[in-house]
Amino acid sequence: MKNKSLIITLIILSLCVGFVWLHQSKNKYRFSNTEQASFTDLELKQFISGYLVPEREVQIKSQISGILKQIHVKAGDTIKRGDLIAEVSVLPNPQNIETASKTLTTCQINYNKCKKEYEQYKKLYEKKVVAEQEFDQYTDAYLISQEELKSAKKQLEIIKTGYSKDQENIPNFIRSTVSGTVLEIPLKEGASITERNNFNEGSNLASIANLQSLIFKAKVNESDISYLKKGMIFNLEISALKNKNITAELTHITPKAKEENGIMKFDIEAKVSNGKHIQLYPGFSAVAEMILDRRDSVLTIKERNLIFKNDSIYVELLDEQYKKQKRVVKTGLSDGLRIEILDGLSLEDKVVVQKN
Repeated sequence: MKNKSLIITLIILSLCVGFVWLHQSKNKYRFSNTEQASFTDLELKQFISGYLVPEREVQIKSQISGILKQIHVKAGDTIKRGDLIAEVSVLPNPQNIETASKTLTTCQINYNKCKKEYEQYKKLYEKKVVAEQEFDQYTDAYLISQEELKSAKKQLEIIKTGYSKDQENIPNFIRSTVSGTVLEIPLKEGASITERNNFNEGSNLASIANLQSLIFKAKVNESDISYLKKGMIFNLEISALKNKNITAELTHITPKAKEENGIMKFDIEAKVSNGKHIQLYPGFSAVAEMILDRRDSVLTIKERNLIFKNDSIYVELLDEQYKKQKRVVKTGLSDGLRIEILDGLSLEDKVVVQKN
């Protein structure tokens, strides 16, 4: 009797275990994690590193060669157009001085001669001893010798000092051609100065720029350049100014890319809005947050739940019987976390969360 009861108990226990196993095997995906598609806004962003530079930077140079005698400004000074920057002392060439001195002596002798003849013939003309035509010849010669003497004196003066007292703008005194802030004084007093001419750029005495007009310069990969358009507005995060953003407007995209480390890149420039309460300086590093593309209120899921196989994109769906089914979907814009679903899903579909 006891053996019969034991056998019956074992049979019932076996049936229970088998039923549980069968039930679990049919519903093994019942507790799978799922998500449902939802309508959200998507933005494709790109972060581009760059730096700030003056929109226009002017280098002040000398028209004469010599020695930097005195500097009247320092870096950081705000100056106006026409303000004195520096003074340059000329180092005269002895040979040129000798030549100019001889020319002056010759012109002086000729002037004295012509002046004497002019005075003599003037008296004779007043007494009507000589004709007017003959007197005019001596008058012209006297006036020409007078101008030649003035020119010779000026030439010798310029060779010795670098300028003439009759000049309105004395080249020894270097003045600013623009208004702005002095960025740099590259030379010190006593340094040699090279003049600017058609064959030489000349020595830079000062760099001046308007700090209220700055531009953002950066390089953009060729894969992103098609998204950029002139006139687009974007935010700039300045590394030196924590938690402060400014806006910039894209103004220039170079038409030709340059290769850097095997990647083709385009140079871009954007005009920066320099606010009254934020002081920006050339050389500040900045990061541009550019919205390359966006979608408003589109159907999306998490991009990590997509399955890529060959040239197709799938998702796994869990049906009412808790069975997995694969379905092909068509995707659109992605922000790196969520992706737009153009076709293949509805709000009611349960997408199985992939264990990546």
